[in-house]
Amino acid sequence: MSRLFKTGVARVLMALLVALLGAMPAQAASTYTVRVTTNVDLGNVTSGTTGNTVFRVDPTSGLVTIVSGSATRSSSGASRAVVTIGCSATGVGDCTKNVNVKLGVVGSPTGRARTLSRIQIAMGTATLASSPTTPSSPAFAIGPIGANSSKTFFVGADFPIAGDDSGLPTAAAESDFFAWAAEAPGAPSTGDVGRFQARVIRSIALSKASDLVFGRITKPPTGSGTVSVNAATGVLTATGGAFGLTPPTPTRASFNVTGEGGQAFTVTLPPSFSMTGPAALTVTTTNTVATAPILSSSLGSGGGYAFGVGGSMPVSNTTPDGSYSGSFTVTVAYN
Repeated sequence: MSRLFKTGVARVLMALLVALLGAMPAQAASTYTVRVTTNVDLGNVTSGTTGNTVFRVDPTSGLVTIVSGSATRSSSGASRAVVTIGCSATGVGDCTKNVNVKLGVVGSPTGRARTLSRIQIAMGTATLASSPTTPSSPAFAIGPIGANSSKTFFVGADFPIAGDDSGLPTAAAESDFFAWAAEAPGAPSTGDVGRFQARVIRSIALSKASDLVFGRITKPPTGSGTVSVNAATGVLTATGGAFGLTPPTPTRASFNVTGEGGQAFTVTLPPSFSMTGPAALTVTTTNTVATAPILSSSLGSGGGYAFGVGGSMPVSNTTPDGSYSGSFTVTVAYN
């Protein structure tokens, strides 16, 4: 009887133990995901001739400003990175803890991009729980994500672009950062990669190869005539009794444009200019610039374009003898 009683008690205790174990709550198992949902894109950037130009991206507003350097950006639009951290819940208590986050540079920059610095953050829908540390690789914490929900924050940084003297290739430029996250008190070690991007073209430049020269001209014996230098050939023609003499040999003004291959640009020059001497003479200009000029070659390579400037002016039998000279300004710019 005693043996049977003990056996019965053992069976009852085992049943109670199994029941108690079955009543314990499930272990929490939060699953976090990190995605850089928006990258930084500066658009078209014309690099400076020398040195780096640092573009600062403000994480609060997305405003892009130039800290130093001579590069220019064709767009004035805002640009900032957006990081989204999500949390999937599978049990009671999931997604209720703070999340530790770490940011930093990763990989090697490409094109004319330089390594990011001064990485900064601003909260979107996330709540800052502890402030960032060093700007080169900030670590901070945000408040709980919430079950099956997500929170966002913004990222900005200083994004340097190298100049023409760097010898680095133009076209696509990229410098990257990582965004890692882990549930507190864990140390972040996995996440996603975000990109700071730009389309970089080399600076445009203009050089003069020759001046506009009319040479020596004889006045018509009576009335008025015209002398003209052809913009394409440099040949001088005279009408109305005026004549051209050599030396010096008449020449057209000629210019060379250099810059990024395949890019459209605009030439600006005056329709006329004045020459001064014993009297004033007005020269009406002509040129060989195409309606929509484009630099030779293609994006990623240097391109060129040459054009000439000619002109014409009236000469009469009363035009005072003597030497005349003048100047005009020509500029070029990317469209």
